[in-house]
Amino acid sequence: MPLTLEGKRPRALVTGAAKRLGAAFALDLARRGWDLWLHYHTSEEDARALAAKIGDLGRRARLVQADLSLSGGVEALAERLEESPPLLIVHSASVWNQDTLVDAAAETWESSHRLHVWTAVVLARALARWSAEGRGEGHLVTLLDSRLRDQDPQHFSYAFAKRELAQLTRYLAAELAPGVRVNGLAPGLILKAGLASTPLARNGRPADLVRALRYLTDNRFVTGQILAVDGGRHPKGDLFGSL
Repeated sequence: MPLTLEGKRPRALVTGAAKRLGAAFALDLARRGWDLWLHYHTSEEDARALAAKIGDLGRRARLVQADLSLSGGVEALAERLEESPPLLIVHSASVWNQDTLVDAAAETWESSHRLHVWTAVVLARALARWSAEGRGEGHLVTLLDSRLRDQDPQHFSYAFAKRELAQLTRYLAAELAPGVRVNGLAPGLILKAGLASTPLARNGRPADLVRALRYLTDNRFVTGQILAVDGGRHPKGDLFGSL
């Protein structure tokens, strides 16, 4: 069971924890002995149901609501976390905006970058400070996209925000070591049903991402890595070079 330097059970924050991959991450962390901060935006009922499941496992789950796409949203979240700072942050909150180069609006571009990129900056700074205070080694895991290397013309704002988040992930790993590790997960078709287009001829499942997160959290000699969990799709496109 993981412990902090103070010998206490550790805490983790999962952003976007109420549904889908975020909920799968949170539930598995609870099974492995972590107490949880569950961030949600509008899905309060789902977040409360997840907290109840975590409570049944004998772990503590605290809810925290924040709109991370708004100015000041992540700062308010970080302030709330001061009550009981987490050592692990899984930044899985995301919005898959549909827009193109032609019709993208400044508001969509800015809100997507606040949600995906600026949120990671603020939370990484908080982790670095908590680590420097002697609470233990911090670890930030960002959720990216296996199509980082390819063109995605139908999700212009989202795609560029995720690419910037990938670059930020590697920068933060170098900047914040040794007190904080920073890694990324780049999923492919995980939740989408239908015909698989991966070399492995199947789509993934949330359990595949959960196992990847376990690897990153358990192996303390890994930082600065972006782990593609996509059935081998990522080498098929390389428009933006190696990310």
